[in-house]
Amino acid sequence: MKKYKITYYYDALCGWCYGFSPVMNRIYMKYKEKVDFEILSGGLFIGHRVGAINEIAPYIKEGAYKTVEQRTGIEFGKKFLENDVMILDSLPPAIALCIIKENYPEKTIELSQVLHKAIYFDGIDPSDIGMYSTILQGIGVNIEDLNLKMRDEKYIKMAQQEFTYVASQEVGGFPSVVLKNGTDDIILSRGYVDFDMLDTKLDLIIH
Repeated sequence: MKKYKITYYYDALCGWCYGFSPVMNRIYMKYKEKVDFEILSGGLFIGHRVGAINEIAPYIKEGAYKTVEQRTGIEFGKKFLENDVMILDSLPPAIALCIIKENYPEKTIELSQVLHKAIYFDGIDPSDIGMYSTILQGIGVNIEDLNLKMRDEKYIKMAQQEFTYVASQEVGGFPSVVLKNGTDDIILSRGYVDFDMLDTKLDLIIH
């Protein structure tokens, strides 16, 4: 176990997290030999908030996505923007994350990027359990095993417990990055920050 651990609070359906994913990947690649990393799903769209994108989150396509693009440089795909029937449900991608964390822990950062691209660029419906075997083939997981685990009550409960835990942390929004040193929790970011800002903060602490 390393001296420091970064906890990344995110949600697969968080547009700002999508914009932040290249930043997080660069941080991971630079510091993975010195710092442990974990990702926790926040449950942005659960319970009564689950539903068709144009009904429960019309603001995304009405202009919010443009703000994310301008600030982060990320691109929202045409297939996403034209998908009017996508169901926003944070549970299935959180289940996938729990499976990967337990069985392929070294692939968790990569998974978060793959999920974001599949949803926000390729326009794949996150509520479609069957799509996870398709989009995760590229990161080298056992697809047959994944399909079984996606429907396993164990991982469903793990994801739900993760939502509850994240809510108890009161991080104040996604994406959020917290550095733990064994005794203290140091907030590195609440909301989007660029790589240089996050890198500077982290470098000052661990060097």
